[in-house]
Amino acid sequence: MSASERGATTIADRATAKIARQAAAEATAAIGGHVVRSAASTAGRSAAVTVRVDLPLSAPADTGLMGRLHDHLTSRTGLLTGLAITPARIRIRRLTPGAPTSRPREGQLTPVGARRPWSGRRLPAIGVAVAVAALSVLLLWAVLQQHVPGISTPPWQVMQGTEGARFRPLMYPAVVLAALTGGWLIVLALTPGHRSLLALGCPAPVRAVTTRTHAARLMRACVSDIPGLRVRAVRFTRRQVTVRAEAAFGSPQELREQTIESIERALRSMALERKPRVRVALRDIRDPRTDAVRCLAQGDADA
Repeated sequence: MSASERGATTIADRATAKIARQAAAEATAAIGGHVVRSAASTAGRSAAVTVRVDLPLSAPADTGLMGRLHDHLTSRTGLLTGLAITPARIRIRRLTPGAPTSRPREGQLTPVGARRPWSGRRLPAIGVAVAVAALSVLLLWAVLQQHVPGISTPPWQVMQGTEGARFRPLMYPAVVLAALTGGWLIVLALTPGHRSLLALGCPAPVRAVTTRTHAARLMRACVSDIPGLRVRAVRFTRRQVTVRAEAAFGSPQELREQTIESIERALRSMALERKPRVRVALRDIRDPRTDAVRCLAQGDADA
């Protein structure tokens, strides 16, 4: 019996999405995660799946854990569907505070280089395609008008005569607008985009990214347990991590050193493409009268 006579088994995208959701639930249940939704798109013998999950606050920093989640999602879904899962995306919708999970020790970390993710740039690509198609049509029009009789004159040649004198003032703004649009499309094509995303170091072929907002929440969680430190704001960019805090008690210099040490430890665990600088803006809010009473009491004790 030939292959055409035997027929073919087709798995609906909805079924593939449910299988991927179940596989992601199996992988995230052990760390207290929750699968929100899933989607799948099948093309031939391959399928692209995407799952949205909620994870504990410290989970994205463990790149080994994220790699195991991705591997389980890919292998389990591929085994149950018989399809090649390429690609499989795990998108973290929200980071929730939960029970502390086991983190790898400092000596067990193996940082892996991570490249900044590039944007698909669909709208600029469409704009470039439309502009090239329009220029090609106009060029073909001009060539055919010279060699094929009966074709009307192109509009830019009409404007060169006296009949198009009223349109001449509009030509220069149109040229400037076209030049600016072309330059902007070139800039978009040469730049990565995805400014809000940060690449995490994972062994190939796994690629993991997180947002700057989630990275700032992770940094805030790392320094929130420091005694005497009141964190007001944390800002995370590709080049700098800025922590604005207040010193309630203790030595400001020691608080600053502990904050920098905690943030650098968390940054090493993330294995980012470029290690950002750490800036701590610490303000002392202790009551000076309390310090004066403490100094007098210490002086009396020494006497």
